[in-house]
Amino acid sequence: MPRQYLLVDFENVQPANLGALKPSEWDIRVFLGQHQTRLEFGLVQAVQAFGANAQYIQIVGNGKDALDFHIAFYIGKLSVENPGSSFVIVSRDTGFDPLIKHLDTKLGIACRRVATIPGAAVRLPTATKAAKQPAPAKQPTPSKQPAKQVAPAKPAAPSKPATPSKTAAKTTRTPAKKAAVKKAPTALPRQQEVIDRLRGMKHARPRTVKTLRSSLASFNPPFADADIDRMLAALQHAGVLRVEGTKIVYDTHAFDTQT
Repeated sequence: MPRQYLLVDFENVQPANLGALKPSEWDIRVFLGQHQTRLEFGLVQAVQAFGANAQYIQIVGNGKDALDFHIAFYIGKLSVENPGSSFVIVSRDTGFDPLIKHLDTKLGIACRRVATIPGAAVRLPTATKAAKQPAPAKQPTPSKQPAKQVAPAKPAAPSKPATPSKTAAKTTRTPAKKAAVKKAPTALPRQQEVIDRLRGMKHARPRTVKTLRSSLASFNPPFADADIDRMLAALQHAGVLRVEGTKIVYDTHAFDTQT
């Protein structure tokens, strides 16, 4: 009997439940990134109700579109095992659309993509991807040259009338250069996108610098190493998180104030 498969891209969309989906009508596959080791209780409880018709699939390794390739593979595998089945991909990633068009029009495999599960709350809001912009220019380094000192004038001899000291006439001091004031860095392009993703991950947020860097590298499009360094510095300056050695500590109140 043909089945309906719901394939959830959990790196991209984190639903809090499965809405009104019925275990008798759907097979569920939840695809997780390598470092996504925690799930919301509401989603786990909803998936558990599907029994043998539900499965968590955690990929191994990181890379651009790594999880997307896994979903594409399972569509092919399941369509061969269960001919006539239909597929719904839950993801905001439009990169799936060319594959879906090919499956539907060329191979006759019913497949579509939705941004959310109908009736299900979503932890991760939609974020607008900002275009890359050049890094802000560095502020000038303050001069370390000390101001010139002027020697005091010698007092006149007591028996002679005091005359103005030639040295005293030259009392103009060279003012010290004012230290340049460093301006607080402005928000980086895609910074809000990263904050929104971290807000949605909640208990699944990366807890080490290494895993946070890996998470940023898995974005679509991914961050380059230099962009990741700047993004970590910007997030710390914004008060979203702080780095303690190799650990990441989040300020949960900061997520409430970010817009």
